[in-house]
Amino acid sequence: MNPRVPAVIAVAAFLLSVPLVFAHHGLARFDTTHIVTMQGTITRFDWINPHSYVYADITDQHGKIANWMLECGSLGMLSRFGWNPNVVKKGDKVTVYGFVAKDGSPYMALQKIDLPNGKSLPGEP
Repeated sequence: MNPRVPAVIAVAAFLLSVPLVFAHHGLARFDTTHIVTMQGTITRFDWINPHSYVYADITDQHGKIANWMLECGSLGMLSRFGWNPNVVKKGDKVTVYGFVAKDGSPYMALQKIDLPNGKSLPGEP
């Protein structure tokens, strides 16, 4: 076997997978016509790639509480803007800004979060 074959196969596999990696990074699921502002209490923070997630109990205008999944950017992007694994903690009262899911589910593309210490951080670029 030619010693270059494994390298060629690896490069081809990588190049073919690139469109799949970037395919899910759009905002098509969200209503990007306006940013929604909500207040809630942090229940969980997942510091993971390819996207981190903040979860918060948020009360709607009818008094119903839902646990919202707030999608953030990648760890690299978040780190550059001041995020770290301990920046939000369970029980923190926050204000979040972002694009909500078109299907009405409690899911948001987080654009900004206001923390209890008065600091604001972007959620996505």
